[in-house]
Amino acid sequence: MSRRLRSAVLFLSFISITSFLLSAQEEDPGWRISPEKINIQMGEDRALQLLDDSAQELHGAQWAVDNPDLADTAETDGLMVLHAKAVGTVRVSALLNGEMRFREIKIWSAVRPIPLGTTNWGLHPIGREIGDLPAVPTPDGPFVFSLEQTVGGDTYLRADRNDGIEVWTWHMPEKTHDVELVCGDWLAGALISANRNGSYTLYTVGKDGKLRWQHAFEGVRKGLAISTDHLLYLINQSSEGTNTTFTAFDDASGAKKFELPLPPSTEQLVNVRKDGATFACTSASVSGPARTVISRVIVNMDGLAYVAFTQSARKLGIAKCNPGSTVSPADMYLARDENLLLWQIHPDGEFRSTVVEGYKGEQPLTAPVNTLSPTPSIVTDNMNGLLIPVQSSHQAGWEGSSSPADEFIYRIDPEGELVYKYPLPKYSGPLHDDMVIGTDDTVFATRGGLLIAFSARTGKDVWRWDSNLPEISVLAALVHGHCLVQTDTAVVEVESGTKSKEITKGKVMISWQGQMYRKHN
Repeated sequence: MSRRLRSAVLFLSFISITSFLLSAQEEDPGWRISPEKINIQMGEDRALQLLDDSAQELHGAQWAVDNPDLADTAETDGLMVLHAKAVGTVRVSALLNGEMRFREIKIWSAVRPIPLGTTNWGLHPIGREIGDLPAVPTPDGPFVFSLEQTVGGDTYLRADRNDGIEVWTWHMPEKTHDVELVCGDWLAGALISANRNGSYTLYTVGKDGKLRWQHAFEGVRKGLAISTDHLLYLINQSSEGTNTTFTAFDDASGAKKFELPLPPSTEQLVNVRKDGATFACTSASVSGPARTVISRVIVNMDGLAYVAFTQSARKLGIAKCNPGSTVSPADMYLARDENLLLWQIHPDGEFRSTVVEGYKGEQPLTAPVNTLSPTPSIVTDNMNGLLIPVQSSHQAGWEGSSSPADEFIYRIDPEGELVYKYPLPKYSGPLHDDMVIGTDDTVFATRGGLLIAFSARTGKDVWRWDSNLPEISVLAALVHGHCLVQTDTAVVEVESGTKSKEITKGKVMISWQGQMYRKHN
């Protein structure tokens, strides 16, 4: 989702932690008191509810506490609310249909803060955990979404308040294993994608837990962003990557506003045909589609949508040959007209196309070939321009070996002009190309296990921090100029190239208010 009105710099509340994964042998089969692992301070209230194994709320229980000197209970708006009166550990019980469940709640002194890293509350997962994300803040909407799938294949979207109380669940009407919690929207709802081989369905669920709309698509979803004007921009690509469309929908109703086909890439064989690993001479020419590499779509600070992609027209052939004879690649030519393009799309479907960088020329087929393509994580530069991560791949001629690509971050100004190309270090392992911008226009990016800080304005290094790990990813920029990074096992706050500290174990999510939530790990 586009967050063009939200600063990239966060004030973090350390630490609100949710959702610890419990083992299959965990107590309370069938239903339980929720939330769990609760720590509160004296004088605070804590709402509690009963949830079954499908996260459906149960009612009609009799509640009690084992020590009225520590806490008392009262029913408010259909929930049992515990009021903490003194320091200690109180045991809460709920009796329902002849069965009893218990929950221990630790009450801390109100004089001193609860120790850093202590769990405020946790949620019991009902099955395979697919994803969590914060809801866009509204006075009457949920605080956080969680998508989970039961052993039987039922998928549920759960919506919770900031105190861990579940407000509703939504049951996806199909059983599809590959399901994704895509993003929240500016109406405080959430988008879910049910992915199948060669197709997918988008479901939009409102803040009230009801389905707003759904659309089925052929192909692969390559990008999605939502503007504050409630336009949903979708990039859809055919499974083979040769046909790409950019479509805008009304996020509230699902009505299509416009659709733009991206210019296709092509490959033409001139006077030759492919026979296995060799070429044979022919008197005909054949053209076919080629794959388009595309970034994600974002909505920038100017309210316009942007996407970067490659467009390529290649010709492989020979000027003269005898039909039917074998043709050596050394005698063939390769003509290339290739461009890295940036589209700026307006809400009415009008767009500006800019050539960020291009190449046009002819060379022997066996000569080395360098090609440019964007990686997904295009972001704003916070100055109405863009930062586009780009790979420059190298191939030693036709069917020759490929060497590792060079990587750059291109800064493009609001007029579409290239400001600089910032070179990135070589690395191994998966690509984590997300970037965030902190104070003083410092950009934080990662490659491999390296965190890179550079100036968005000048493209010059500020510092680099080596985690000595195979891979890390950027999590958030902090208001005092530091950066949070996520490793496989922990969250680390990095101050400079030489100073860092571990904040918490596990993997986390950060809310719109800057609170940190640890995922089920």
